[in-house]
Amino acid sequence: MSKRYVIGADIGGSHICAAVVDVEKYTILEDTFISEHVDNTQSKAGIIKQWSEVFNKVLDKKENGVIGLACAIPGPFNYSEGIAKYPEGFKFSELNGVKIEDELSPLLASETTLPIKFLNDATSFAVGVARSNPTIKDKRTLCITLGTGLGAGFVDKRLPVLSGPTVPPNGCLWNLEWDEGMADDYFSTRGIIKLYADLGGEKIVGAKELADRIDTDPLAVKTFEVFGENLAQFLTPYLKTFKADALVMGGSISKAFSFFGPSCVAKLEANGVQLEVLVSNIMEKGAILGCTCVFEQDFMETIGNDLPKI
Repeated sequence: MSKRYVIGADIGGSHICAAVVDVEKYTILEDTFISEHVDNTQSKAGIIKQWSEVFNKVLDKKENGVIGLACAIPGPFNYSEGIAKYPEGFKFSELNGVKIEDELSPLLASETTLPIKFLNDATSFAVGVARSNPTIKDKRTLCITLGTGLGAGFVDKRLPVLSGPTVPPNGCLWNLEWDEGMADDYFSTRGIIKLYADLGGEKIVGAKELADRIDTDPLAVKTFEVFGENLAQFLTPYLKTFKADALVMGGSISKAFSFFGPSCVAKLEANGVQLEVLVSNIMEKGAILGCTCVFEQDFMETIGNDLPKI
């Protein structure tokens, strides 16, 4: 039997990472990994062209045996039909209403037409982490990504939970109410920037700059402490309803976990939430691995009908 490979891609608001995945061993072929910056405000043609160039670089490294392309991509998105639903003012808004496969497929330098499938980026990350980490593979786990926005994936026994009484609609947290807006407004890069400003700080560009100030700026310390407490307070009801055994964090802001993690864990415990809290060490590679599951028949038969169709 010949080897089966799938190109997995993690498409974020500021980057695209892609690599060939051996779907039998569930491992990334490291020499095929490509990562590039993305301008999510450019034209439809510009975005699609940039994505295609990354995929073609991966294909150039290995095309033989590749059976398809899987994309971990943020919502709002119709994952079952592959149609972007990004409104005006949102990242990738120029793709609103576009059936991505129709635009992307003709630009791929492949000898055969490769099917292109999609899965939510946070769901992909959650599945990838659950399958890669033996300590949580059979546990009820909430995986969140903290970066350009807030992503979430509820997983039970390595399968995403997208519907039912134990999770919010589509297993999403970003669009849920928090304080005076949505969770995405607070537990994200722009959220931590605003929090620092609200506490009296000057303008910063993100969590890394704030972390760099931790030894000289007491306000930076306070910002991370409040961020961690607020995050725990927001997550508490969803962790309880899901009866989660573990909480895993990824995304760029999770790199500052040592600064906001203690206050987050303390608040969770004060709220009666006892669980394992981890920071993922595979980051975007978790999403690359996880999204390739859309080419598994059993996986799609289990969760296919629950893929968001908004």
